[in-house]
Amino acid sequence: MSPAGRKIQEDVFKVAQLSQPVKIGILETPTGFEVNAINSWPARMKTFFEKSLANFKPQVTMIRAWRSDGEYSTNDPKNASLLSQQDCLYCGAGSPGYAINHLKDSLVWKELLQSHKSGMILSLGSATAVAVGSHALPVYEIFKAGHDLFWLAGLDLFSLYDLDLTIIPHWNNQEGEDFDTSRCWMGVERFNKLYKMLPPETVIAGIDEQTALLFDTKLRSVRVVGIGSITILKRGKEKVYPKGAHFSFRELQ
Repeated sequence: MSPAGRKIQEDVFKVAQLSQPVKIGILETPTGFEVNAINSWPARMKTFFEKSLANFKPQVTMIRAWRSDGEYSTNDPKNASLLSQQDCLYCGAGSPGYAINHLKDSLVWKELLQSHKSGMILSLGSATAVAVGSHALPVYEIFKAGHDLFWLAGLDLFSLYDLDLTIIPHWNNQEGEDFDTSRCWMGVERFNKLYKMLPPETVIAGIDEQTALLFDTKLRSVRVVGIGSITILKRGKEKVYPKGAHFSFRELQ
């Protein structure tokens, strides 16, 4: 919801040449466990799209799929059908582990994949960006609950493009006053231990704050936008791509 975020979303809409009004779905799953789920980031994102991107005349649909069962379900056919009507689907903050548990094999996830294959843009941030990798960092479990280091099996979205890719957002986070919160609150020392636990063929994409990695699935190319950089870790070697960098999917294989 920052100025950098607005520019990133605007860039995506322009490149995709979406006709107005742009239909935007906001999937609420990652925050479904929170007691204030109704008034948390999905509601603020709706306001952001409607006000900050008003030139696209956005029609925003809230997709209240909070868990795999119950009243607001990721297995509700009505929620799944809402996805098929969108030009763009946004899904962001919350718990990666919770998102995986309640999206995996659900009707909503299956429709998300099908709609994406048919051209729907996916705009994924924070917890959701973590959840869709081949491996997912259990941020809450390690940082909040003190679990021993481990990885979750992610939703593996990028296998559609023959990529074994794991996403680490908040790569350069500096929220800790007296401790290291980079690497998505893991800190460098702890993250290095986590990295050694991954299979050697897995590639890490570390995304700085207020920065995005844009995938053009038709051209099989990637572009770095925003105010920061992208760090690619591949078989123990690190390469940094600054904003404006453009490279092919081969760099992620």
